[in-house]
Amino acid sequence: MTANEIKLLGLLQGPRHFTIPIYQRPYSWNNEDCKKLFNDILQVGRDANRKSYFMGSVVYYQAAAHAIGTVPASLVIDGQQRLTTTILLLTAIYRLLKEQGEPVSGVSSEEIRALYLTNQFKTGEMSQRLLLTKRDKETLIAVVNTNPLPEHNSERVRENFEFFKEEVTSENVADLWTGISKLMVVGVSLEAGVDNPQLIFESLNSTGRPLDQADLIRNYVLMGQVPSVQVELYDKHWYPMEAAFGDAYSTMFGEFMRDFLTMKAGNLVSIWNVYQHFKNDYAAGRVGAEQVEGLVEELYHHATYYVRLRQPEKEEHTRLRAALERLISLGIGVAYPYLLSAYAASAAGLISKDGLVEVVEIIEAYLMRRAACGLPTNTLNSTFASFGNQLKGGDYLTSVKAHFLGMGWARRFPNDVEFRQQFIARDAYHFGKRHFLLSNLENYKRKEYVNIGDYTIEHIMPQNENVSEAWRAELGEGWEALHSKYLHTIGNLTLTGYNSEMSDRAFAEKKVLEGGFIDSPIKLNKSVATEPIWNEAAILKRANILADWAITIWPVPQVAEPVVVVEEEVDEEAEEAALVEAGLLEPAPTDEQE
Repeated sequence: MTANEIKLLGLLQGPRHFTIPIYQRPYSWNNEDCKKLFNDILQVGRDANRKSYFMGSVVYYQAAAHAIGTVPASLVIDGQQRLTTTILLLTAIYRLLKEQGEPVSGVSSEEIRALYLTNQFKTGEMSQRLLLTKRDKETLIAVVNTNPLPEHNSERVRENFEFFKEEVTSENVADLWTGISKLMVVGVSLEAGVDNPQLIFESLNSTGRPLDQADLIRNYVLMGQVPSVQVELYDKHWYPMEAAFGDAYSTMFGEFMRDFLTMKAGNLVSIWNVYQHFKNDYAAGRVGAEQVEGLVEELYHHATYYVRLRQPEKEEHTRLRAALERLISLGIGVAYPYLLSAYAASAAGLISKDGLVEVVEIIEAYLMRRAACGLPTNTLNSTFASFGNQLKGGDYLTSVKAHFLGMGWARRFPNDVEFRQQFIARDAYHFGKRHFLLSNLENYKRKEYVNIGDYTIEHIMPQNENVSEAWRAELGEGWEALHSKYLHTIGNLTLTGYNSEMSDRAFAEKKVLEGGFIDSPIKLNKSVATEPIWNEAAILKRANILADWAITIWPVPQVAEPVVVVEEEVDEEAEEAALVEAGLLEPAPTDEQE
């Protein structure tokens, strides 16, 4: 390895081209990154006292030899973002000078093109000073060569070039060129067969975007393969996986790997330790030439399952798509590690897509019942981390049901008695799943979906602490205790578009006014409209009706054979610590923070 401080223009100059390996992340600098670099270059160009501006490092494999008539190639390990952005800025300056027909600070447009953008007298890819990967490559070549952009172009390359093209003007181009001439980097040249690029890559945290889990994992898998295998693995599996995630790849891939590795390990894996876990535990011994394709293929298949879990619109099965959308709207992603294995079981023919729908619906019922009963949530992640590994029996769906029913008291699936009791008694108005709850109750057995976001929540017995004489009479003896006990319970809550009109009116008035309970098309108001008086008996009667609906909407799974419940001790503090470590729970505040 050799490292030298060098001007960036000096690194670019000469007959050579830098190539970005296929396993590197795409070009990812955004407008804000470009704006900061542009302003910094302009500032240093205008400051006669500034002799240099350090941009960071560029790490590359320098070819020891090359065939006669070819251009020396340097494989970039780190520095793609800075090199690409500089090329875009130089191209914007080149175009302006070409339009003006005049040099600036002693350099002409053709000199910029010949010295820093292209390799003169070469054709095809060898004519380019910098070669990116996939869509980025074709777009950058079109920009540098002043050609029309490809139909499916790189958004980042296109938008950043448009930014520079707009910002570079006749008034600032001289200062910009002066600033670019002061740019310095540390050029680190690695020697093939001597230096370990992966170890160097892992330790990098330069002035560009910090390395993320996707970068590290992709490079670990592909960097050690011979070029032909790299290309095959990338084109066949890795690039389709990136394409499946779409724009969410950079943010969602780390979460996918956390949930995938959690599924494999059967216990929680920290989001902060995904790469190390992947490298040391899951992929250990599997990145050799014979095993690596199976590893990458497995990742690809599970990634396509994960995309459908997180983006249900990509799931072709109509009922499964709807079930996943409901699970997402419930707002809990703890089940993803297990659902990954369930999807894999479906792909293997162990359970049909219709069966998978039933699995998702059971999970929804389990989560909803536990939430309604106010049971602790800190056991859920570890429950689903090991769920798939604990299934027993030949019939997959039956095994899922039996396992849910066989979990001990701390992880129990609340039965109908417990669910009804807590459903009726709990504060539903301040319930975190309130919107999901009311939406499902309102749309119970409906063919025409009602968006409850178009309505507001109405307390039939008003919230006003200064209870009116009419309502005191309505509630009867002990009205104060009844108002406090039932105000926010499900029996006293409904939906309306006439909240302000109803206000604190007496019950009889709320029933008959325009848009009132009798006039309302809302299903939740039907049982309210038939009540002659609104008191404890009416509230509990309606609460039990809604509890009947809820028990039907979120049923307990049924199995033919008796299930043995397996009791276990749950260390809640350890569970909570594991959640914090996995990045799934914020740490509790200290006394000082409180």
